[in-house]
Amino acid sequence: MSLLTPLASGVAILAATPIIIIFYSAITVDAGLWIQIYETRLQVILLNTIKLLFAVGVLTVLIGITMAMIVTRYDFKGKRIWEWALILPLAVPGYVLAYAYASIMAPGGVVQTLWINLFGDTSTMPSLYSFWGVSFILSLVNYPYVYLLTRASLLNQNISYDEVARTLGVSKWKRLWLINIRMAYPGIIAGMALVLMEVMADFGTVALLRYPTFTEAIYRQMTARFDFLGASALGSILVGLTLLLLILEHHFRGRRVFEQTKGKFKKPIPKGVDVKRTIFFTALILIILGMAFFAPVSLLTKWSIDAIFKAGLDSRFVKFTFNTISVSALGATIAVILAIPIAYLHARYLNPLNKVLYFSSTLGYSLPGPVIAVGLLLVANLFFPQLYGGIVILVSAYVVRFLSITVQSQESSILTVSRSVEDAAKTLGAGTWRTMTRVLLPLIKPGIFTGWMVVFIDCMKELPATMMLRPLAFDTLSVRVWVEAAESLWDMAALPALLIVISGLIPITFIIRKSNGGKDGVQVT
Repeated sequence: MSLLTPLASGVAILAATPIIIIFYSAITVDAGLWIQIYETRLQVILLNTIKLLFAVGVLTVLIGITMAMIVTRYDFKGKRIWEWALILPLAVPGYVLAYAYASIMAPGGVVQTLWINLFGDTSTMPSLYSFWGVSFILSLVNYPYVYLLTRASLLNQNISYDEVARTLGVSKWKRLWLINIRMAYPGIIAGMALVLMEVMADFGTVALLRYPTFTEAIYRQMTARFDFLGASALGSILVGLTLLLLILEHHFRGRRVFEQTKGKFKKPIPKGVDVKRTIFFTALILIILGMAFFAPVSLLTKWSIDAIFKAGLDSRFVKFTFNTISVSALGATIAVILAIPIAYLHARYLNPLNKVLYFSSTLGYSLPGPVIAVGLLLVANLFFPQLYGGIVILVSAYVVRFLSITVQSQESSILTVSRSVEDAAKTLGAGTWRTMTRVLLPLIKPGIFTGWMVVFIDCMKELPATMMLRPLAFDTLSVRVWVEAAESLWDMAALPALLIVISGLIPITFIIRKSNGGKDGVQVT
């Protein structure tokens, strides 16, 4: 323990330093810069961000709750497939879906042709490059967060409350609102909070669809104006909004805690439905999945095959793939190693110091990629200018951003190992290091591997930090998707986009397997 505490302190300081530097820079900048930012950028992007949070929050809650109610309260043919298929959109990054829809809705595309056939060529088709277009894309890729957590809450509800209300003559819709929805409130709020954090962190979707928000403004401030101080000022506001969201989520969720009655718990039994309702439910689910996953992925597959047959595999593609795999593997491996002392101390010795170390090291996951990128660039300029434009700073961004995943994965694994196993090793004369390497780490190997894999996939998909910190001419798959799509080269972007989606399906498969192995609902890593 004596050796682990300084190691954990070092990791926590490294992870928190970019955030501290951002706040320090924002506080010490000239007041005139704040006035200039307010007059030129802040009024627009703050209003846009708030509108987007509201619209996506409402849409994802509507879709997520509706889908969760259908698969938990009704029994119909194909339900076991659909209830897991509904989380497939999690594998599709927002910028990939935006790119797919931008090409589908381009002039002369499938949607425009269909629109003209239905409404004539004098009517104007709604534009994807608008507030509602961005809201539509972000709602489709993020609704699974609300669906997953609401579904878990509904599965764990005591149906006795519903039966008592029915006995008292309470109508179906009143029971739905007063009992089912309200008892699922903690799960709904937690899911919506995840959605809102994803919306605030999104860069690729808003940049591709030209809708200015904080992340897009920070990126422009850094790459077009080379204004570190202006970017840090905007970043500090975005960090403040993220922390405010976390506080609100904790406040609202904490006020609605429902305890199940022990000894009288009755699991909800799905109600069988007739053919008409089966068709209706299946059609509803297929519409959502068709728009969020099947249609865009089918098109990506077709375009990838067409592009390969027409021009062959781009010779640079191997290099892009190698770049992606190498930096993602490096980031995941370092994150796994650095997470060990934090996870162990938080799992075994839960004191105030270890809580602070845990919070500091996991803070990066709730922050958008551009904010972490700006913080690391400021740190590099102040202390390590030789790192600017190198691989080290890019991998550092991945570690700061995703360290939380490996910490939580390892901590949950450590908690499953009895302390008596470690005590026995120490009784036999093994020191802390030997006990860790010969006893504990082999026992938590599955948790370490799971954390490594999830971080690896997230590094592959990460776009804004990679765009801002990559060395010159160092392109990854996510960067190529963004670059080609920004130039409307749809065929060129298809194959890297498809590979990103396929890689994103791997953690989805693990979630499904883990949930099928559990007793209740879904556990989300």
